[in-house]
Amino acid sequence: METALHTMNRRFLTVPNVVASLVLIPACHEAPDPPETPSPAAQLRDSAGILITENPPPPEGSSPGWEIGPEPTVTIGAAEGEAPYLLHSVRRAATLSDGRIVADGASDEVRVFDPDGVHLVSWGGEGEGPGEFDALSGVARWRGDSVAAWNFYTTRGLSIFDSEGNLSRKLSLGSEPNHTRIAVLRIGAVLRDFWIRPAAPGPGILYAHSRYDIMDGDGGIAASLGTHPASEHFRYEYDRPALRGDVVFSRSVVAAAWGDLAVVSSNRKYEIRAHTTDGALRRIVRLDRPLTPATRSLAMLDFEDMMRHQATWLSEESLKMERERVGGFYDASPLPETLPAFGTIMADALDHLWVREYPLPGRDLRWPRDIPHTRWLVFDPEGRVLGFVEAPRGLVIYEIGADYVLGSRVGDLQVEYVEVWPLRRGSR
Repeated sequence: METALHTMNRRFLTVPNVVASLVLIPACHEAPDPPETPSPAAQLRDSAGILITENPPPPEGSSPGWEIGPEPTVTIGAAEGEAPYLLHSVRRAATLSDGRIVADGASDEVRVFDPDGVHLVSWGGEGEGPGEFDALSGVARWRGDSVAAWNFYTTRGLSIFDSEGNLSRKLSLGSEPNHTRIAVLRIGAVLRDFWIRPAAPGPGILYAHSRYDIMDGDGGIAASLGTHPASEHFRYEYDRPALRGDVVFSRSVVAAAWGDLAVVSSNRKYEIRAHTTDGALRRIVRLDRPLTPATRSLAMLDFEDMMRHQATWLSEESLKMERERVGGFYDASPLPETLPAFGTIMADALDHLWVREYPLPGRDLRWPRDIPHTRWLVFDPEGRVLGFVEAPRGLVIYEIGADYVLGSRVGDLQVEYVEVWPLRRGSR
């Protein structure tokens, strides 16, 4: 039997019907605040209580001197063997103060592992009873070392487990039928958003919107951040009634927790806006960098990137059919004016802001399993740019601690792994 544990040694237009959860326990160490040298050209100013940081573009190759790796300290996953180590559709992960980590997969249960990655116990499971799930989609750390878990469709609310896996309470997230994305703030508040479909079909780009609310620890709405333009869509006809799909290079709104602040920002420009739990705008971080125009030549490069990704698992005949189907989609798609300014936003345990670079077609494969080295641009807690950090090949990052990075990776034979990587914070 292949071992599920190695010590020191994902996703294109798919939505799983069922998702599950894991809990791991990596070794954690207290790391001192690292020496940092933010850009001297960054300008900070206060405007009516809002801290605004204006950054010039960082020099290519600039770095804070930080390094992830070179190897994971804990890897959990296997091609065959005991069920707790067979991972599928891992989508989220987070750590607790004693080193445990929560992450989701496809078994509708929370699995607990010790610091060496040995499975100890599983919580929850598939069902409709207390502490059970029918499409577990996410897990996060809750205040007091509890664990929050929720379904893909969150009308059933947020389940809060204590550190021993006992269901302590349920938190209502509303009755909207749409999938709700959520981010848990450090103080135990929840940033949620509901996607609102375009009101009417028509030619050209359609703009969907999302409503963003901040909920308190009792499930009440503490503040509404209003509606924001979400994905850009268009009507596409392909051998069936017209469908809606994201345009090529669709821009959207990125939401994340930044300590006690809630980030809600459009990536139509490089500006990150963070709010307090009462809805007040508290921080704005800007980067003065020109946007890349979205052109047909870039769209074709992106199409070829995606076909190379599909070729890794499709037969020759299926790949030919996929080229025809997806090629028609690319030909029909209208294009926005520019590529997105950035991708994912995350905050680490020391309140640095990590912003994933939007990969350029033809140069950086943007399909998750083929990411050679994902670049993140790091800002200090006041929003001053520090430089770029490279992530390990194919690692989808869920959490960045003081001295570790937690994520998942798809290996050979499409086997999924959850891994803890060391993070060394050096100086420039």
